Parts: sequence; structure tokens; C-alpha cells
Amino acid sequence: GGVGALVGALVVGVRAGRFERPDEFAAHNVPLVALGTFLLWFGWYGLNCGSTMSMSSIENGFLAAQVAMNTTISAATGGLVALLVSRVVLRKYVITRFCNGILAGLV
Repeated sequence: GGVGALVGALVVGVRAGRFERPDEFAAHNVPLVALGTFLLWFGWYGLNCGSTMSMSSIENGFLAAQVAMNTTISAATGGLVALLVSRVVLRKYVITRFCNGILAGLV
């Protein structure tokens, strides 16, 4: 897999105009970045809560609820920390950093 990807990248080469402008790439569609982040966050509940394997008893139901709460807290904390760091470092709030923080908190 990896060798085939490397050979394919070498054969195709760099994108036309990639190294002509030295300016930084800008985010193109921030609302879709946010939508994708929240869709991943929603899907993460199925991944994490589904790892309890069943909800056939009250104990398993409480365990799944605890897993959902931990998922929520970790994602929210990651997003807020990234938002605060972007405010301190860049002097502005950056929504894409917030989304990256949410995903980092989920991982």
C-alpha cells in the first residue's frame, strides 16, 4: 500500500502552480469544516458507546452513558483549549483551530 502510494505520487508529480506563490494556503470552506467536525463528533458516540458491546443490563447502560459523557467532555475540552490557545497566540479566535482541537480531544 505505502510503496504503491509513493510510486503514484512520484509519477503524478506536484500540482501545477504549487510552488509559484509562497503565500500560505487559506481555508476555503469553513462552514463545511465545522459540519464535518460535528459529524465526526456525532459518529464518535457510536464508536465509543458501541465498544461496551451490549446494553442488555442496567450496568451496561450506565457504562455507555459514562462513555458518552467522557466523549463529550474530552471533545469540548480539546476544542476550548485550542480556541483559547489561538486567542492567546494569534489574538483572535480561529474556528478551524477549534475544530482541530475537538478532533484532538476525541482521539
